[in-house]
Amino acid sequence: MATALKGAIEMPVLLDEFEFRLDDEFARRFGAGVLSLIALGQPDIKQYITFTEAATDRPSDE
Repeated sequence: MATALKGAIEMPVLLDEFEFRLDDEFARRFGAGVLSLIALGQPDIKQYITFTEAATDRPSDE
């Protein structure tokens, strides 16, 4: 899989999923995604990643 990621990586940002807010939660999830992608290409770095992945569902505003 790392071979497939070598070169150019597209990372679409679907702002509607974040209610068009680039806030702390967006930055946390974006950063976690970037670190996860780096770890795919450089597996040795995984031992240094200690963040907890959050659930993919966002809480309701109700």
